[in-house]
Amino acid sequence: MTSTPRLTTPDIARALALGGVVIMNYHAYLNHSEATTPISPSLWQELFNPVTGFLTARFATLFVFVAGVSLSLLAASSSRRPDQIQMAIFRRGLFLLIFGCCIEWIWHGTILFYYGAYFLLASFFIHCTTRTLIITTVLAIVLGAALEAWRASEALGGHATAWLAPRSMASPRNFMIRVFISYTHPVLPWFAFICLGIILGRHLGSITVWRRRVAGISLLVVGSAYLISHLVHQFVDSSTQTGVAIRTLTSTNPFSRGILFSATTSGIAIFVFLAVSAWADSQSLAQVRVILQRIGQTTLSIYVAHVLFFNAVVNRVHWVTPTGLDTALVLSVVFLALATTLSLLHVRFIGQGPMERIYRLIGG
Repeated sequence: MTSTPRLTTPDIARALALGGVVIMNYHAYLNHSEATTPISPSLWQELFNPVTGFLTARFATLFVFVAGVSLSLLAASSSRRPDQIQMAIFRRGLFLLIFGCCIEWIWHGTILFYYGAYFLLASFFIHCTTRTLIITTVLAIVLGAALEAWRASEALGGHATAWLAPRSMASPRNFMIRVFISYTHPVLPWFAFICLGIILGRHLGSITVWRRRVAGISLLVVGSAYLISHLVHQFVDSSTQTGVAIRTLTSTNPFSRGILFSATTSGIAIFVFLAVSAWADSQSLAQVRVILQRIGQTTLSIYVAHVLFFNAVVNRVHWVTPTGLDTALVLSVVFLALATTLSLLHVRFIGQGPMERIYRLIGG
């Protein structure tokens, strides 16, 4: 186990992101409409709302952002040739894509096959210049927002747009639509978060020099984006196609793919990552950092386990029934306690997690 912040920070951030992903997923899958459209919602219900809540996509975005950082570290630290690194990332992406499609059968909306698509694309961008990555980031955000704004405008005008949101991936066309522009984590705009992670990962060696400044800029971007979104939604009419398009472009709702959604969620991900980095440099709670780092090394196994655990206790033996956010939180805590305990024991006595071992065996 290494102790340098350059290597521990991604694992710690990944572990924290996974905890949030489990909570959000369990709330959404367990409570369904009660989670997304509660009657007289409390503050906590609004925060954890799987569609509109502040915490909706933040954990998943951090997960994707850290993946970009990890890919950058892989490219920088490996003694292999550039083409060998690209092939390793490509193989890992192909594995996640295929495995994710299998998980989709029992866990509708899984991020795994999207992850595979990000990695497949990243294999072609990993050695690109920072300028190219910035341009790609902007294009992914703008194209994703523009497409969704057009779709919202067309829907208001009475034109059918349901074909852009297929529920299944039964045909090649629906599969490509689902991966690139539809549902929970499409390439447009989510590939932007991978690119941002790669860019930041290239500069981790000097993170102490620019960390405070970039963290401040991230918070400024987040605050400004939320203010602009609020003002636009206060004063722009939503009864016209143009108004709907503008409100969609400036929305912070994850399913709007709005430009300001990408700005806020990427700003939060960067800030949290930098905060974790500062903590990793400090001497406080060292044992907690070690625990989180080890958990972060088995996140793929824990992610798969959280799918199987939920299906077992909720859908098969019916030990848990939907009664609200409180039940989802308790179920999440129980699972995370079990999973992290087993993960720590596995890392200590065996090493890599079972899914990580397969992932590395196939991906190199």
